[in-house]
Amino acid sequence: MHRAILLVTLLALIKTTVSDLMIEQCRDVFDSFMPCMGFVEGIFQQPSPQCCTGVTHLNNIVKFTPPQGSRKNKQGNGEIERVCNCIEIMGRADHLPFLPPAINNIPLLCSLTLSFPISVAMDCSQFRNAKVIDAGKLN
Repeated sequence: MHRAILLVTLLALIKTTVSDLMIEQCRDVFDSFMPCMGFVEGIFQQPSPQCCTGVTHLNNIVKFTPPQGSRKNKQGNGEIERVCNCIEIMGRADHLPFLPPAINNIPLLCSLTLSFPISVAMDCSQFRNAKVIDAGKLN
């Protein structure tokens, strides 16, 4: 119930600055990253298991979604930019800023090697028309 209230509140805040289309395109990212909000805002000391599960889900979306018109599984499918943009929107719409040490430590604390960047200084525009991204170099 608490998660649903947070999601509705976040969507209401986002709606003031983002189109309905973008909200719909981000719904799965919002659902997956929402459990991380308390951690990246500094409310909790550790990411929850649900946060790690959500980030793993996003990582798999980016990693295993083939580019349009291709049967090969490689990055550069537009999912990197979409996931990045959606997390960036969450950071702008929320009342507390993301804390650099918290957001930067999600991969380590969740035992993940991310296929997309996650930081307070994300610049998602760099992923337009990208073929292969080494997310480790971008954080």
